[in-house]
Amino acid sequence: MPAYLRSAVLNGARSRLRRRRVADRLGRIRPGSPTTPEDEAILGDRRAAVLAAVRRLPRRQQEVVLLRYWLDLSEAEIATTLQISAGSVKTHASRALAAVARTLGDDR
Repeated sequence: MPAYLRSAVLNGARSRLRRRRVADRLGRIRPGSPTTPEDEAILGDRRAAVLAAVRRLPRRQQEVVLLRYWLDLSEAEIATTLQISAGSVKTHASRALAAVARTLGDDR
């Protein structure tokens, strides 16, 4: 039981950190953050650039990215939805993120 609990807590923390990193990459503002009209304009431009980069991806990579980061589905849920293996989900997600980063000129 302690091993299961530890795994559940670690997985929950990792998921939360992953979502936070993705939100930062997409330029989302966290609640309570001060915003100015200039900040909103910059964030809008960044979001538009990210969406344009995602639209250039192959169809399967687009599906994986949207299911994972917009709908927040797990790898297993994505694999079931798309009827592919979990390994394929990981591969498509990794390649998609690398392609988007290259398109945006991002070093991350």
